[in-house]
Amino acid sequence: MNRAFYIIGIVFSVFFLFVITYYTEEVSSARIDYLFSDYGDYSSYGYNSYSSSSYKDLTFEASLWSLFFFLTFITIDLLGLLKVKTTTTKVLSIIGLSFSGLFLLWNFAVMASPGSLSFDEVSPGWGFYCLVMLAFGIVGLVQSVRYSKRKVTSDSIQGNSESKDLLDS
Repeated sequence: MNRAFYIIGIVFSVFFLFVITYYTEEVSSARIDYLFSDYGDYSSYGYNSYSSSSYKDLTFEASLWSLFFFLTFITIDLLGLLKVKTTTTKVLSIIGLSFSGLFLLWNFAVMASPGSLSFDEVSPGWGFYCLVMLAFGIVGLVQSVRYSKRKVTSDSIQGNSESKDLLDS
């Protein structure tokens, strides 16, 4: 069952990268359009016209989507910590929970003041977070498969189950 959560985490991290890219482009163009709206009729050439509240609303909307993904990754890390009993999974789950907690606080800062901290400014950090969670999801999936195989063989043999975990020495 935990393998399904790691697969969902891998898919969500890729999907979150696409969401980040979309909102980064939208917020960036809205902010540039707002900043240059005083210098001429920039929006008459077919571009969307944005107001100052427009990029703030887009930033708030992007931070709400980010909140959903951060809470999903926290849930996956908690389930990995509770269900899979290998040392590698526990270490990666604790690191993932700490990392997700920091980004969750950063996301609350973006939600609190979307005008002073826009989404296009924080999106490189969010992209890095997605790549880290993708790597943790892949390693967690591999460890979950190994743990389930080891558990099945140790239950059937009832012999000496030697640990083949990366961090066990």
